[in-house]
Amino acid sequence: MIQAANGPLGVEVGTGGTTTTVIRVRNADELQRLLPQPETGRRTLLGIVGAPGAGKSTVAAALQALSPRAFAQVPMDGFHLADQALTRLGLLERKGAPETFDAHGYAALLSRLRDRPDHVVYAPAFERELEQPLANALPVPPAASLLITEGNYLLLDGPGWRKARQQLDEVWFIDVDPDVRRHRLVARHILFGKEPAAAEEWVQRVDEPNAELVTATRHRADRILDLSDWQLTLSTQPHHRLLLTTTQRRAMTQLSAATLSSLPPELPVPAYDRSALSVGIVHFGVGGFHRAHQAMYLDRLMSQGQAHDWAILGVGVLPHDLAMKQVMDNQNGLYTLVEKGPDGTQNARIIGSIVDYLFAPDDPEAVIETIAAPGVRIVSMTITEGGYCIDPVTGEVDVNHPALRADLAPGAVPASVFGLATEALARRRERGLPGLTVMSCDNIQSNGDTARAVFTAFAEGRDTHLAAWVADNVTFPNSMVDRITPATTDQDRAQIGEKFGVEDAWPVVCEDFEQWVLEDSFAQGRPAFEDAGAQLVEDVEPYELMKLRLLNASHQALCYPGYLAGYRLVHDVCQDPTFARYLLAYMEKEATPTLRPVPGVDLDAYRHKLISRFSNAAVRDTVARLCAESSDRIPKWLVPVIRENLAAGRSVRYGAAIIATWTRYAEGTDEAGTPIDVIDRLKEQVTAAAARTRSDPLAFLQQRDLFLDLADQPVFVDAYLEALGTLHGPGATVLVSAMA
Repeated sequence: MIQAANGPLGVEVGTGGTTTTVIRVRNADELQRLLPQPETGRRTLLGIVGAPGAGKSTVAAALQALSPRAFAQVPMDGFHLADQALTRLGLLERKGAPETFDAHGYAALLSRLRDRPDHVVYAPAFERELEQPLANALPVPPAASLLITEGNYLLLDGPGWRKARQQLDEVWFIDVDPDVRRHRLVARHILFGKEPAAAEEWVQRVDEPNAELVTATRHRADRILDLSDWQLTLSTQPHHRLLLTTTQRRAMTQLSAATLSSLPPELPVPAYDRSALSVGIVHFGVGGFHRAHQAMYLDRLMSQGQAHDWAILGVGVLPHDLAMKQVMDNQNGLYTLVEKGPDGTQNARIIGSIVDYLFAPDDPEAVIETIAAPGVRIVSMTITEGGYCIDPVTGEVDVNHPALRADLAPGAVPASVFGLATEALARRRERGLPGLTVMSCDNIQSNGDTARAVFTAFAEGRDTHLAAWVADNVTFPNSMVDRITPATTDQDRAQIGEKFGVEDAWPVVCEDFEQWVLEDSFAQGRPAFEDAGAQLVEDVEPYELMKLRLLNASHQALCYPGYLAGYRLVHDVCQDPTFARYLLAYMEKEATPTLRPVPGVDLDAYRHKLISRFSNAAVRDTVARLCAESSDRIPKWLVPVIRENLAAGRSVRYGAAIIATWTRYAEGTDEAGTPIDVIDRLKEQVTAAAARTRSDPLAFLQQRDLFLDLADQPVFVDAYLEALGTLHGPGATVLVSAMA
């Protein structure tokens, strides 16, 4: 029996002639005391095992948080076979069962990590929102003395799994009441997009048979942990499904309207009466950026005693938006915003400008009637570049886009942003109500004009008279928005909890820079955004071109060569002087010559400010995030720069190099031979084209839906082939050095 200073922590149970200690753990410190002692010269490996929903990843995360630099975590889930492989093997409906994992690959990685190599080893993770493994997502540095790995099958007696167990110094089994565990599983599946009935069915058909298999291995564990004194709550973070708090640590307050008055004074809360607010804005696409930007500006105004009739009602239209719906409901629309400066300063406050949230698939009629209400005067959107049903190269509305066609079908219940909002506009027209403003806040050149084109095309598809009314009564101001806002992590949640004692399921962490330039064209009035720091101008284009071609295109310039060279965080790339010089050279020599004069902006200072912002280590933006969905980004942010420079007879060397690095990235391995998980709506197309470049160097460039006629431009082709040759030879760092 294990003893603690204050008495026994556990009892012993026997199964089949073996005895395993059951330990009741009350806090993270007690977990730390149970850790196996390291051996000199090699890394210690600890396995955490338990049935699905037991809280394995939570315990692993809690252990890693005890010493983030010395402890590393690698989940077994990263060795899920991809859906493509499961489909080929006929195992997709068995996903999660032992045979749907690469057990031998998992064992091989554990063996490699156990030897503690003198270089960083990148391990795969599992992206819960995509339900897919994510290659090279988790760095294990040489300094990590303890590796924590968690999964269902660490104690399974089968091929591959036995080899994995042999690499582990100890294995702990997490014991949980089966009813509690099943409840968590159902909630988790709902959180990530399943309907309740489908979630229940999946748990019974897939998870429970796996749970029985795992529980049968319980007696093989070195320790069995009873976590009855720990509280587990759902998390929206893809890699960690649960958050863990203990009664022994700082008391946590669940963020909600009822608890605002009990929050610590160092965490400012809304000073205005939220119950007196009324909805004036309906926003589609409530994510991190919207909450770091537009909602923050409105909260600032409300704190000044203004805009109390301009509160935001959020709307989600996609399956994954259900997670935001649940968080917004539980927290009454409140969330923590943390702004991080490059000097380490942090400012946090509670934002209160979002007062309600509707999930359109559950109640489209409520969304339509809300927009049709007289008090709503602005519909705003952050639906990403790909959400506008626009051909990425020609810029024309794709009238055959499935989302538009489905909503235009006779008798269809609107499901898309455009279908829902246009139906609301039709009702406003029928009721004799005025129009409103549609305000796009997406990173698209002429975003207001783009929104106008899509809404007009959709309205014409319904009724030409409605389209004419929209043209006369609805305004679509252009805007430029800017604030780097990475995805929220469980580390962010934990830090907020530790510092303020607040349990916030979905806080927002962003840089301390902000900019919003907005065309002053509103149909039915607007909040005084200028009093909150926004710039209201007659012509947004100079500002948006500056941002799209310097900031956004530079993100693409750094992400592909940075990833190929082994960098995984943006600030690490930009703190490399060679990469910083390369980015500045691109901005100065090719991007800036395509810009118009920008009133009140020193472009040289702006360029250097971008390098400083990209180098902000506190933000911890990932290179992989910038690499994702390149087929939506490159045609909008980079191709226009290249074409303008070609037409003017200017250099296109850097633009060609950026596209060449995308080509090399899309080949699917970095320069160490580690697989890359290419995330793109056109993944099959771009990866297939990239794979052909070794035998057909222009194969990637000949995707005319992305690059138009660039493959026919000799000056560009020569520069592209030269860069691609360097990438296929000495590599990305040599290419960047030559151009810095």
